[in-house]
Amino acid sequence: MTHHSLAGDPAYGEYLSGECVACHQKSGAADGIPSIIGWDEISFVAVMLSYKQGGRENEVMQNVARSLDQEQIEALAAYFARLEAREMSQGEKQ
Repeated sequence: MTHHSLAGDPAYGEYLSGECVACHQKSGAADGIPSIIGWDEISFVAVMLSYKQGGRENEVMQNVARSLDQEQIEALAAYFARLEAREMSQGEKQ
């Protein structure tokens, strides 16, 4: 997978990621909610901006995206782009 890089700060993205990983599993598992682990940064930003502008329909994601500014979206994109999916052990499943 080719990764395009933006100016996002992955450390800031990790700091902001708590709300994201409450639903989007950090392991990369996709149990009804799509994985965002390893996404290309440009794609991540484009999807978040689409939610923010109402182009994608999902009330929860629209609210999350609207609460973030461009710097925060790019930071999250940088953070999640650098993560790799991994298998979850039974003890990690919630």
